[in-house]
Amino acid sequence: MGVFKEEAHTFEYVESRQTRIYNDAADYGYPYDTKNIHLDIKALLASLNTFKMLDEEFPDEKPFIRNRQVWGDGVSVDVIIFWEKDMGYYMGTKYSISFNKTPASHSLINKNCDAFISVDSTPYKEKS
Repeated sequence: MGVFKEEAHTFEYVESRQTRIYNDAADYGYPYDTKNIHLDIKALLASLNTFKMLDEEFPDEKPFIRNRQVWGDGVSVDVIIFWEKDMGYYMGTKYSISFNKTPASHSLINKNCDAFISVDSTPYKEKS
């Protein structure tokens, strides 16, 4: 098991910076402009690329990236980082990350962005 504190910090930082996306919904995300991507988003994308590369390089190990789904202008993926092994279980954190492009909408709160990244972290355990 590797230690991926920098990647976890990146996911958790973006999660902590999320704001409401629409006036009329409870959806949260980190807004950004795809033509001028902020360093926080670039770091998150680099972390995802690192995990993708590790999954390809070590196919016999437990994968980091799971449950990738694509819909319309969005993509979601779960990233699982295991921190320890305890009593026959791998213990870690699951980061559910969604990328959404947003059409021009009158209810959009952040009018200067055209995309959002939503991050949700939860404790995770899996039988070893």
